[in-house]
Amino acid sequence: MKSTIIFALLGTTAQQVAAHSIFQQLWVDGADMISYPSKLQVPRSNSPVTSVGSTDMRCNVWGSRGVGGKCPVPAGGIVTIEMHAVSLTNNFPSQPGDRSCNNEAIGGAHYGPVMVYLSKVSNAATADGSSPWFKVFED
Repeated sequence: MKSTIIFALLGTTAQQVAAHSIFQQLWVDGADMISYPSKLQVPRSNSPVTSVGSTDMRCNVWGSRGVGGKCPVPAGGIVTIEMHAVSLTNNFPSQPGDRSCNNEAIGGAHYGPVMVYLSKVSNAATADGSSPWFKVFED
């Protein structure tokens, strides 16, 4: 059975630095599913969410809006994500499509907790992030 999943990657930082990182690529069971920006709702901001009670904690800024892209994941499937640096000057990936992994995506002042949550939804186009979340990774 396949499930439609909304992916969320939440992270915070206490200080502003020259670059941040965002989730850009996705694999399911080793198959390259999507590459930025097709079918992937890239966070509208890479700044920390400061109001833990806001809906922005769900899927970042504007995260309560549904997404057009869907990615079925079989029960027990292995989900792999890839992150790349984002320039604060234009809030757009400074390494789009760079799969060489020669540049650290998370580094410098950004070392710290990374938590990845998933949420099963019936329809990603109308999902608002309010369905239950479950943690799949923490580092």
